[in-house]
Amino acid sequence: MTPQETLANLGLAQATVATLATVMVIGLGFLHRPSRAALLWSLAFVLAMTSTWISVAGSVMDDEAIRRAGLGLMLGAPALIWSGFRARRNVPALPWIAVLQSAATALAFVLAVQPQVYGMTFRVAFLGAAVFAGLTVAEVRHAADRLERLALPLTVVSSGFVALGVAIVVAGLALPSNAQDLQLPRILNGLAMLIYLVCATVSVLYFTSVSPVGTRAASSWPQFSVTAADRLARARRLQETSWAVLAIHLDDPDQIRSTIGENNWNRAVAAFETLVAFSLPAEADLGRPARGRMVAVVCRPGPVLREHVRTLLRRVTEMDAEEWTEVQLSASVGWVPAESGDYDLAELVRRADAAALTATGLGGDRWERVRA
Repeated sequence: MTPQETLANLGLAQATVATLATVMVIGLGFLHRPSRAALLWSLAFVLAMTSTWISVAGSVMDDEAIRRAGLGLMLGAPALIWSGFRARRNVPALPWIAVLQSAATALAFVLAVQPQVYGMTFRVAFLGAAVFAGLTVAEVRHAADRLERLALPLTVVSSGFVALGVAIVVAGLALPSNAQDLQLPRILNGLAMLIYLVCATVSVLYFTSVSPVGTRAASSWPQFSVTAADRLARARRLQETSWAVLAIHLDDPDQIRSTIGENNWNRAVAAFETLVAFSLPAEADLGRPARGRMVAVVCRPGPVLREHVRTLLRRVTEMDAEEWTEVQLSASVGWVPAESGDYDLAELVRRADAAALTATGLGGDRWERVRA
């Protein structure tokens, strides 16, 4: 297979993957949970899809200017991914940078007629896209859920993108130049963008499906009661057995409050509630009947929910609270399967609270499960 055929096949593969990825990110991400970050990520995939089809059309028509324009537009997609992460943590997203980069790169590629000029322009533009891939890694590191498994593909592939961008520029500066020099960089670029699209799709769909830490608050108790009761009623009609109610209590709240003072108690409770929201599944309904107590209605199989509860208890004990308290914080969890209380919210909350108090009485930092 000639290099030209390899490039054509890669272009078609990119266009196909970009189209499928765009449909998934918009359908499963933005439409399911709209947000500004999801919108910017969706636009990044729309840009990648459009640019790859433009590039494929240029190759089919044997029009080098159209092909180069499509390639230049595509290199603005990493900047939009980066903008989405900035929007997710509520700082200026700066999406106009991606627009300028796409337009400038496409124009530069079209105007660079001389092979040597185009060669260096291509390398510098690819490095520019790699810069935003590196900035994306930095943004992901700001996310508290950066170590989740589905967040890792984007981190890994963005780091590889940076390494490849630097390698292409260094090779262009260090090695003698000729008209065929860009065949290998073009193939590497095609492979890199293909892998980048796949990995970015996985991670973006994950980040779209969960809320950043600190933005997901517990509902007021009346609102929670209505929502949770409705969910449990539907679960009863459908005979779903994976629903459970959790009562999460900070251990020894009165003693902690009197020891650390009212201001520090408020800070401890806020940190505790944020941690609970982060540790439980994104779709769990959360309510706060009192300060230092939370109730969650969750639909998860027992083994999966057990891991969430273990993680929650561990994170409470590891909470970074040294600035405002020297008291060791811990929590206890009462866990009641919904079927054991006939899916009645009030009864389930009563039993879960009693189980949490039992866990506290046994020393805390543990859960007590009521068997169905």
